[in-house]
Amino acid sequence: MDMQAEFQKLLEEEDKEKCVNWAIKQLENGMNVTDLYGKVLAPSLNGIVCVEENDAMCIWKEHAKTSIVRAIIEIAFPFVLKQRDPKHSGNKDKTVLVMCPPEETHEIGARMVADHFTLAGFTTIFVGSSTPARSFLAAIKATKPRYVAISVSNPYHLFKTKQVIAEIKKAANEGMEIIVGGSALKDRQDAREKLGADIYMANAGEISKLGGK
Repeated sequence: MDMQAEFQKLLEEEDKEKCVNWAIKQLENGMNVTDLYGKVLAPSLNGIVCVEENDAMCIWKEHAKTSIVRAIIEIAFPFVLKQRDPKHSGNKDKTVLVMCPPEETHEIGARMVADHFTLAGFTTIFVGSSTPARSFLAAIKATKPRYVAISVSNPYHLFKTKQVIAEIKKAANEGMEIIVGGSALKDRQDAREKLGADIYMANAGEISKLGGK
Protein backbone atom coordinates (compact mmCIF):
# COMPACT_ATOMS: atom_id res chain seq x y z
CA MET A 1 0.00 0.00 0.00
CA ASP A 2 1.47 3.38 -0.99
CA MET A 3 1.54 6.32 1.41
CA GLN A 4 -1.45 8.13 -0.05
CA ALA A 5 -3.61 4.99 0.07
CA GLU A 6 -2.44 4.31 3.61
CA PHE A 7 -3.42 7.79 4.76
CA GLN A 8 -6.69 7.69 2.80
CA LYS A 9 -7.70 4.57 4.73
CA LEU A 10 -7.03 6.30 8.06
CA LEU A 11 -8.93 9.39 6.91
CA GLU A 12 -11.94 7.32 5.87
CA GLU A 13 -12.00 5.94 9.41
CA GLU A 14 -12.12 9.54 10.68
CA ASP A 15 -9.49 8.72 13.28
CA LYS A 16 -7.89 12.10 13.94
CA GLU A 17 -5.26 10.80 16.35
CA LYS A 18 -4.00 8.13 13.96
CA CYS A 19 -4.02 10.53 10.99
CA VAL A 20 -2.06 13.21 12.84
CA ASN A 21 0.45 10.73 14.26
CA TRP A 22 0.92 9.20 10.80
CA ALA A 23 1.66 12.61 9.26
CA ILE A 24 4.06 13.63 12.03
CA LYS A 25 5.92 10.34 11.66
CA GLN A 26 6.37 10.88 7.91
CA LEU A 27 7.66 14.42 8.42
CA GLU A 28 10.03 13.33 11.17
CA ASN A 29 11.31 10.56 8.88
CA GLY A 30 12.24 13.08 6.20
CA MET A 31 9.16 13.56 4.02
CA ASN A 32 9.08 17.13 2.75
CA VAL A 33 5.99 19.26 3.26
CA THR A 34 5.50 19.68 -0.49
CA ASP A 35 5.08 15.92 -0.91
CA LEU A 36 2.84 15.61 2.15
CA TYR A 37 0.50 18.28 0.79
CA GLY A 38 0.64 17.45 -2.91
CA LYS A 39 0.94 13.66 -2.89
CA VAL A 40 -1.01 12.76 0.25
CA LEU A 41 -3.34 15.39 1.73
CA ALA A 42 -4.73 17.01 -1.44
CA PRO A 43 -5.48 13.74 -3.29
CA SER A 44 -6.95 12.25 -0.13
CA LEU A 45 -9.34 15.18 0.23
CA ASN A 46 -10.24 15.00 -3.44
CA GLY A 47 -10.77 11.26 -3.08
CA ILE A 48 -13.41 11.50 -0.36
CA VAL A 49 -16.48 9.56 -1.45
CA CYS A 50 -19.63 9.43 0.65
CA VAL A 51 -21.49 6.12 0.62
CA GLU A 52 -24.27 7.33 2.89
CA GLU A 53 -27.75 7.73 1.44
CA ASN A 54 -28.46 10.69 3.71
CA ASP A 55 -26.96 13.98 2.46
CA ALA A 56 -26.79 15.33 6.00
CA MET A 57 -24.55 12.41 6.97
CA CYS A 58 -22.29 13.08 3.98
CA ILE A 59 -21.85 16.74 4.88
CA TRP A 60 -20.80 16.25 8.48
CA LYS A 61 -18.51 13.37 7.56
CA GLU A 62 -16.79 15.48 4.90
CA HIS A 63 -16.38 18.31 7.41
CA ALA A 64 -14.92 15.90 9.96
CA LYS A 65 -12.32 14.69 7.44
CA THR A 66 -11.52 18.24 6.39
CA SER A 67 -10.94 19.26 10.01
CA ILE A 68 -8.44 16.39 10.37
CA VAL A 69 -6.49 17.61 7.35
CA ARG A 70 -6.60 21.18 8.66
CA ALA A 71 -5.12 20.00 11.97
CA ILE A 72 -2.28 18.26 10.14
CA ILE A 73 -1.50 21.39 8.13
CA GLU A 74 -1.26 23.47 11.30
CA ILE A 75 0.95 20.89 12.99
CA ALA A 76 3.20 20.77 9.91
CA PHE A 77 4.12 24.47 10.14
CA PRO A 78 7.32 23.96 12.19
CA PHE A 79 8.50 21.66 9.39
CA VAL A 80 7.61 24.38 6.86
CA LEU A 81 9.91 26.76 8.71
CA LYS A 82 12.72 24.20 8.80
CA GLN A 83 12.41 23.41 5.10
CA ARG A 84 11.88 26.91 3.68
CA ASP A 85 14.29 28.51 1.25
CA PRO A 86 16.56 30.72 3.39
CA LYS A 87 17.70 32.94 0.51
CA HIS A 88 14.81 35.38 0.61
CA SER A 89 13.22 34.63 3.97
CA GLY A 90 11.85 37.77 5.59
CA ASN A 91 12.42 39.85 2.46
CA LYS A 92 9.61 42.42 2.41
CA ASP A 93 9.94 42.65 -1.37
CA LYS A 94 8.61 39.08 -1.43
CA THR A 95 5.50 39.52 0.69
CA VAL A 96 2.35 37.71 -0.46
CA LEU A 97 -1.16 37.99 0.93
CA VAL A 98 -3.15 34.76 0.41
CA MET A 99 -6.93 34.93 0.52
CA CYS A 100 -10.20 33.47 -0.73
CA PRO A 101 -13.00 35.50 -2.32
CA PRO A 102 -15.79 36.67 0.02
CA GLU A 103 -18.30 33.91 0.85
CA GLU A 104 -15.81 31.19 -0.12
CA THR A 105 -15.83 28.71 2.76
CA HIS A 106 -13.30 26.19 1.44
CA GLU A 107 -9.87 27.41 2.51
CA ILE A 108 -7.76 24.25 2.82
CA GLY A 109 -6.28 24.70 -0.66
CA ALA A 110 -5.42 28.33 0.07
CA ARG A 111 -3.90 27.32 3.41
CA MET A 112 -1.60 24.82 1.71
CA VAL A 113 -0.68 27.39 -0.95
CA ALA A 114 0.27 29.84 1.82
CA ASP A 115 2.72 27.29 3.19
CA HIS A 116 4.14 26.71 -0.29
CA PHE A 117 4.86 30.44 -0.51
CA THR A 118 6.56 30.31 2.88
CA LEU A 119 8.63 27.33 1.72
CA ALA A 120 9.74 29.40 -1.28
CA GLY A 121 11.03 32.12 1.05
CA PHE A 122 8.12 34.55 0.88
CA THR A 123 6.81 36.52 3.83
CA THR A 124 3.29 35.09 3.80
CA ILE A 125 0.12 36.60 5.22
CA PHE A 126 -2.82 34.18 5.21
CA VAL A 127 -6.18 35.94 5.37
CA GLY A 128 -8.30 32.85 4.74
CA SER A 129 -11.95 32.43 3.87
CA SER A 130 -15.13 34.44 4.44
CA THR A 131 -13.23 37.71 4.78
CA PRO A 132 -15.31 40.81 3.86
CA ALA A 133 -13.96 42.89 0.99
CA ARG A 134 -13.36 45.94 3.18
CA SER A 135 -11.21 43.84 5.52
CA PHE A 136 -8.81 42.44 2.95
CA LEU A 137 -8.60 45.83 1.25
CA ALA A 138 -7.51 47.21 4.62
CA ALA A 139 -4.98 44.36 4.90
CA ILE A 140 -3.53 45.22 1.48
CA LYS A 141 -3.23 48.88 2.41
CA ALA A 142 -1.51 48.04 5.70
CA THR A 143 0.89 45.34 4.48
CA LYS A 144 1.64 46.53 0.91
CA PRO A 145 2.29 43.02 -0.45
CA ARG A 146 4.19 42.31 -3.66
CA TYR A 147 1.53 39.75 -4.59
CA VAL A 148 -2.07 39.00 -3.66
CA ALA A 149 -2.94 35.34 -4.28
CA ILE A 150 -6.64 34.45 -4.53
CA SER A 151 -7.69 30.80 -4.29
CA VAL A 152 -11.12 29.97 -5.74
CA SER A 153 -12.64 26.56 -5.01
CA ASN A 154 -16.27 27.13 -5.93
CA PRO A 155 -17.06 28.02 -9.59
CA TYR A 156 -20.09 29.98 -8.39
CA HIS A 157 -17.69 32.50 -6.83
CA LEU A 158 -15.88 33.40 -10.06
CA PHE A 159 -18.05 36.44 -10.76
CA LYS A 160 -17.49 37.71 -7.22
CA THR A 161 -13.77 37.08 -7.65
CA LYS A 162 -13.73 39.28 -10.75
CA GLN A 163 -15.43 42.06 -8.78
CA VAL A 164 -12.97 41.67 -5.91
CA ILE A 165 -9.98 41.87 -8.25
CA ALA A 166 -11.32 45.12 -9.71
CA GLU A 167 -11.63 46.54 -6.17
CA ILE A 168 -8.13 45.39 -5.25
CA LYS A 169 -6.63 47.04 -8.33
CA LYS A 170 -8.13 50.35 -7.30
CA ALA A 171 -6.41 50.08 -3.91
CA ALA A 172 -3.23 48.37 -5.10
CA ASN A 173 0.20 49.70 -4.28
CA GLU A 174 2.56 50.27 -7.18
CA GLY A 175 4.06 47.06 -8.54
CA MET A 176 1.62 44.72 -6.81
CA GLU A 177 0.36 41.78 -8.89
CA ILE A 178 -2.70 39.58 -8.43
CA ILE A 179 -2.42 35.80 -8.73
CA VAL A 180 -5.43 33.52 -9.21
CA GLY A 181 -5.68 29.76 -8.85
CA GLY A 182 -7.69 27.01 -7.21
CA SER A 183 -9.84 24.06 -8.21
CA ALA A 184 -12.52 26.30 -9.76
CA LEU A 185 -9.93 27.42 -12.31
CA LYS A 186 -8.44 24.03 -13.13
CA ASP A 187 -7.30 23.89 -16.77
CA ARG A 188 -8.63 27.42 -17.32
CA GLN A 189 -5.71 29.01 -19.13
CA ASP A 190 -7.91 32.04 -19.83
CA ALA A 191 -8.48 32.64 -16.10
CA ARG A 192 -6.10 35.58 -15.93
CA GLU A 193 -7.80 37.46 -18.75
CA LYS A 194 -11.36 36.54 -17.73
CA LEU A 195 -10.92 37.64 -14.12
CA GLY A 196 -8.63 40.60 -14.72
CA ALA A 197 -5.73 39.11 -12.75
CA ASP A 198 -2.04 39.45 -13.58
CA ILE A 199 -0.95 35.83 -13.14
CA TYR A 200 -2.71 32.46 -13.39
CA MET A 201 -1.09 29.74 -11.30
CA ALA A 202 -2.13 26.18 -12.15
CA ASN A 203 -0.29 24.62 -9.22
CA ALA A 204 1.94 25.51 -6.29
CA GLY A 205 5.01 24.35 -8.19
CA GLU A 206 4.78 27.50 -10.29
CA ILE A 207 5.59 29.70 -7.30
CA SER A 208 9.28 29.29 -8.10
CA LYS A 209 8.70 31.16 -11.38
CA LEU A 210 7.95 34.30 -9.39
CA GLY A 211 11.53 34.50 -8.19
CA GLY A 212 12.62 36.74 -10.99
CA LYS A 213 9.73 39.15 -10.66
